[in-house]
Amino acid sequence: MISGLAAAQSCACHWPPSADSHILPFSTPGPSTCLPNYYRCSSGTCVMDTWVCDGYRDCADGSDEEACPSLANVTAASTPTQLGRCDRFEFECHQPKKCIPNWKRCDGHRDCQDGRDEANCPTHSTLTCMSREFQCEDGEACIVLSERCDGFLDCLDESDEKACSDELTVYKVQNLQWTADFSGDVTLTWMRPKKMPSASCVYNVYYRVVGESIWKTLETHSNKTNTVLKVLKPDTTYQVKVQVQCLSKAHNTNDFVTLRTPEGLPDAPRNLQLSLPREAEGVIVGHWAPPIHTHGLIREYIVEYSRSGSKMWASQRAASNFTEIKNLLVNTLYTIRVAAVTSRGIGNWSDSKSITTIKGKVIPPPDIHIDSYGENYLSFTLTMESDIKVNGYVVNLFWAFDTHKQERRTLNFRGSILSHKVGNLTAHTSYEISAWAKTDLGDSPLAFEHVVTRGIRPPAPSLKAKAINQTAVECTWTGPRNVVYGIFYATSFLDLYRNPKSLTTSLHNKTVIVSKDEQYLFLVRVVVPYQGPSSDYVVVKMIPDSRLPPRRLHVVHMGKTSVVIKWESPYDSPDQDLLYAIAVKDLIRKTDRSYKVKSRNSTVEYTLNKLEPGGKYHIIVQLGNMSKDSSIKITTVSLSAPDALKIITENDHVLLFWKSLALKEKHFNESRGYEIHMFDSAMNITAYLGNTTDNFFKISNLKMGHNYTFTVQARCLFGSQICGEPAILLYDELGSGADASATQAARSTDVAAVVVPILFLILLSLGVGFAILYTKHRRLQSSFTAFANSHYSSRLGSAIFSSGDDLGEDDEDAPMITGFSDDVPMVIA
Repeated sequence: MISGLAAAQSCACHWPPSADSHILPFSTPGPSTCLPNYYRCSSGTCVMDTWVCDGYRDCADGSDEEACPSLANVTAASTPTQLGRCDRFEFECHQPKKCIPNWKRCDGHRDCQDGRDEANCPTHSTLTCMSREFQCEDGEACIVLSERCDGFLDCLDESDEKACSDELTVYKVQNLQWTADFSGDVTLTWMRPKKMPSASCVYNVYYRVVGESIWKTLETHSNKTNTVLKVLKPDTTYQVKVQVQCLSKAHNTNDFVTLRTPEGLPDAPRNLQLSLPREAEGVIVGHWAPPIHTHGLIREYIVEYSRSGSKMWASQRAASNFTEIKNLLVNTLYTIRVAAVTSRGIGNWSDSKSITTIKGKVIPPPDIHIDSYGENYLSFTLTMESDIKVNGYVVNLFWAFDTHKQERRTLNFRGSILSHKVGNLTAHTSYEISAWAKTDLGDSPLAFEHVVTRGIRPPAPSLKAKAINQTAVECTWTGPRNVVYGIFYATSFLDLYRNPKSLTTSLHNKTVIVSKDEQYLFLVRVVVPYQGPSSDYVVVKMIPDSRLPPRRLHVVHMGKTSVVIKWESPYDSPDQDLLYAIAVKDLIRKTDRSYKVKSRNSTVEYTLNKLEPGGKYHIIVQLGNMSKDSSIKITTVSLSAPDALKIITENDHVLLFWKSLALKEKHFNESRGYEIHMFDSAMNITAYLGNTTDNFFKISNLKMGHNYTFTVQARCLFGSQICGEPAILLYDELGSGADASATQAARSTDVAAVVVPILFLILLSLGVGFAILYTKHRRLQSSFTAFANSHYSSRLGSAIFSSGDDLGEDDEDAPMITGFSDDVPMVIA
């Protein structure tokens, strides 16, 4: 079930504001009321006061956008009213009349002297929830108790995740125990924390060698209360702990157990030497050096020998690194090898050596002469000072980059005298050269030499590896370029350093295909043109089918306070609803919140609201069962630049003016203010001039002959991490060699030179027009008087006009002009 908050945030049904009346909306009285700072819609639902008259229909019936005032400048402080009206962002006090910001209404403090701003405020809702439900503090919804303190925001006011007790919010596993089997695997078991929501939590195993400070992590991808560790080093003491991971929150714990891993199979003994005693026949004496890594306590050594041409091996035990093999055939070639034994079993065999049992015949070791060496090479010569025929040589180069493994390169040569150059070495690395000769009588004793190559040793790569599906591991690393890297991986610690699988690439990333449901160790190193030091090993647990991450997460639309994201299901055509968890991490404020949504669609679209303009966020989407996640980082659209930025020049300063951002940005509050910057092109410097909550700014002390660029933007927050877009104005009115007042006077003179002639021409045209009208009027008056006199009758004392042919006929409708006497005015009847 999608929570009420998630449903509200995914809605994009906004409508424009309606009427432009200046009457502020008020809470509708009635038996059902709302919490303080909430507005009651006509339908009875409650919305926040700040949502009223914000241009969006938050009430289902749109009543929060009815009877809203028209846009006007926002006044941050209380101001006297004019004509009894306040701006749309203000509330009007009656006694005395003044305006206060809307946000001060119903805030619990009397800002009006008559207390009108705290009158008719909403009260608690009468919504009643069932016994097994939790009522949100805003009274808008009831949620099931299992959704209380589950890490998801289900209430609009987020009250379901507030005041959660430690028992609910911090989950710690109990009774952590371990057992080890003969194969070397360590099994961990524990008890599930009380009230932990198993559907949205998994366990992660952390381990480190005693004495180390850094914990390594093994993700189990499971909410089962047991797991098997196959990646630990044998015969080593570890500290191990299990932590709970619920969505984006890790429940840390300092409780750990100390365990000792079982012994492992030891490495091969080193430097096996064979000789013949002078006083006895049919006896071979052998001695060797212990393995570099024993992986446990060496109980004994096993020495095996075989006669030349025979496929059978005989063996005997040795309590130390010395043995005598007796009762052998004389004048017979024997091959001998040795291995160490721990409680785990017999380890790796040493190099095989051969010798012929001839009494009193001693084979000397060869001579090694170092001819030259550099950063990545060394040259040497092998000789044998004896009359015994030499058939060839075996040369081993040993070196070590870390404590886990001694590395070796073996070279085989033919001939009695040998000069050879070995390349592909690493700078500033200590090499041990051991060589023996192969003769007709057997193998000679070993000769040794040590060389440290020149130069500076290259750094080890830094490897990151993670599973991206059931069988693929994505490996990325940093290191030198123009080299060939080798990627080595195995399912156990010993296999990683003895018999790993490998592949090569010249890139710094590679996707490796492995088997399902396994734990793998990965490391990477340079293999060409030198054998470089290896990275630290990384442990990867393959993802089960049910915990794959969502695919192709991307942004569809980016706004100032919202973003629409879209992704595809982990697999095609789900046959049931999938619960997705969406975590939003605020990278600036260092806060996070989580939402959830259910869908069985192959493509899911979701809207995240309540973001901050210009904010930076990390969005993580995963299945609700704590699958692997997909994530993106976004930056929301910043507040736009102020409009109508202009400048007015005064005698000794200039004034910048601009329109309030609140007129077009509903997410901007004038109390945030603006900040002003100036760029001086002559000196190529940028200066911060200050900030203000007004819509103007005074700037003084400008220099003559300099061009300036002024910018005004919403004040930056959090160390300039969140800023508005700047409005830019270029100003180059200050000429060189004159001050600002002289420039203003010169400009006034230029304007007068243009305006005065224009006014003179207008007045002259008006005078000519009046003269023409007066002349025409006098002519018309004279003509009419002459006409009227020609029809004047002295008997009647008037002039009579008739429209008929018979002038004597009475015609009541005929016009008549009378009154051409001295004392009676002319009348037309």
